[in-house]
Amino acid sequence: MSFTMTKESVEEHFDGIAPNYDYWKKKNAYYYSTIKTFIARIIPPGGSVLEVGCGTGEILAAMRPRRGVGIDISKNMVELAGKKFPQYTFIHSPVESLPIDEKFDYVIMVDVVDHVRDVMDVFQNLYRFCHAETQVILTTINPWWDPILAVMERFGAKMPEGPHNFIEKRNLTKMLELMDFAVSYSGYLLLFPKRIPVLSFLANALGTRMWGIQKLSAVQYMLIHPTVKNNIDLGLGCSVIIPCYNEEDNIEEAVRRVPKMGKATEIIVVNDCSTDNTAQKVKDMQKDYPNLKLIDYSPNRGQGYAVRRGFEAATQEVLMILDADISTFPEELPRFFDPLNKGLCQFVNGTRMVYPMENQAMRTLNLLGNKIFGLTMSFITQQNLTDTLCGTKAFYKKDLGRIRWGLDKWGDFDLLFGAARTGKKIMEVPVHYMSRKSGESKMKAFRHGLHLLRACYLGFKELVFFPPSDQNE
Repeated sequence: MSFTMTKESVEEHFDGIAPNYDYWKKKNAYYYSTIKTFIARIIPPGGSVLEVGCGTGEILAAMRPRRGVGIDISKNMVELAGKKFPQYTFIHSPVESLPIDEKFDYVIMVDVVDHVRDVMDVFQNLYRFCHAETQVILTTINPWWDPILAVMERFGAKMPEGPHNFIEKRNLTKMLELMDFAVSYSGYLLLFPKRIPVLSFLANALGTRMWGIQKLSAVQYMLIHPTVKNNIDLGLGCSVIIPCYNEEDNIEEAVRRVPKMGKATEIIVVNDCSTDNTAQKVKDMQKDYPNLKLIDYSPNRGQGYAVRRGFEAATQEVLMILDADISTFPEELPRFFDPLNKGLCQFVNGTRMVYPMENQAMRTLNLLGNKIFGLTMSFITQQNLTDTLCGTKAFYKKDLGRIRWGLDKWGDFDLLFGAARTGKKIMEVPVHYMSRKSGESKMKAFRHGLHLLRACYLGFKELVFFPPSDQNE
């Protein structure tokens, strides 16, 4: 840089462009609207939100928070934001000396670290505004775009950048780890930051997910959270949901082998109109297992419906699914509970693709399809998923309301898409996969494969192709 980066120089720059700030955002509406749409998918209305570097307040207001606080180093920006959105609080202050004592559910930082002299100092001070489950949504400009942006500025095509330091994502990750923050996941936006039919879609929906090409995108994003200290115990309980259809030979052993987890463990068996003796087997066990519940209904509605009924009846903080066929070991369930009870992630997905499988536990065609769906879902969600159809999954009950049901009759893809859409960190836990002890698998490779392809298509539309709104900001 040919200029000195100081708080004073940054403040002077943004004070100077404040009167024309909304003009520049309107001129590049596609860029700003894409970022706003991306953030709005992660932050639900009604939360508490802090935006660092709030400008004139449009992004904060678009989140519709119950409690919204915007801070900016520019006094002129803050004054404009207060006039436009008087329902929220706007403060003229750098984050390092923000005069409030409050913790927020979400923190937004759009292109902020590009304009601070000491990034590590900013995050060291940001930590005090975060509780254990705070999500920080961070975007920065890709350093490779610096010469392109300089040319655009010269021709009046974008807002003057002013004092800045563009930092590569990998270097920023190292800084965050030193400052007690961890990256849930990260990626790229806007390989082509202008709206041109077809080209914009190909570049921004597909190109940003292709290895190598994605690193040429204009925007880097990260979803980060405060690091939880080692050996923490959040004191949570667990509800284990066991959906059943004709599992009379397996259900008793499945229930018996569920271990105790956390402060309390309840087992909820959902009988999806079995034609055998499954329901009676569970009723007979209830006198010996006071933590065992039975949900019994007709007609048959499928596994996804059964899982949702179990979730609705659950009373504990962690929700977990266990297949009744005992193809995965119930004794391994604590490996799903512990990361959530320690706050290490927000979603745990089982994978059968690590350990050797028992002979014939998964047919060759099913195995091939599972690997293909794993690659497809990894592309769509931008998280590393090796097994999307393992029946064992776990997540927080408080996140249940943000799941959109209906893409997948089993519910596996609904859960994974929901976690990805809302920015949850997904961890995979390997499980040992065995052949069914009794009965036949309900999964039919061809027919159900077509159904899952449709679910992937719907998830692709939701998570990959999300055109920004046409409204000017």
